[in-house]
Amino acid sequence: MGLETLALAAVIAGTATAAYGQYQAGQAQKAAMDYNAKLAENEAIAKEQATRAETQRMRAQAERAKASQRAAYAKTGAVISEGTPLLSMAEQAGLMELDILNMQRTGAMSAQASRSQAAMDKFSGKQAATAATWQAGSTLLTGAGSSYSTYKMGKS
Repeated sequence: MGLETLALAAVIAGTATAAYGQYQAGQAQKAAMDYNAKLAENEAIAKEQATRAETQRMRAQAERAKASQRAAYAKTGAVISEGTPLLSMAEQAGLMELDILNMQRTGAMSAQASRSQAAMDKFSGKQAATAATWQAGSTLLTGAGSSYSTYKMGKS
């Protein structure tokens, strides 16, 4: 086996190894981004569960507060079905419900942010894999050109 043949084999082997390495790097990056996306999706689910639990806790607390308020008015002998006591209780109930709705909105926005991150991670992973595949193809073509040049030099 001549020196030119060895050089040609080395160029081909180096090119193939480089192309495969680029492809594998892209696949590894895609796998890492898919993993990150799964973590972000799990985080969104956890945020939704926490929001539901907090909503239940706040509603129970609101019911206790309303009952306490009714008992306080009843203790004074006030009629709670009209006038100031009724307006006061209605206002308090409205404020508590507003707090609950705000907490739900904040939780939903936080979960959506995690889902958006998951989608971006998946997209980035696909892009990395595609770019690495194109890069590997380019390396193969460049290597083919080098191999041909090496072959032609050996023929002259």
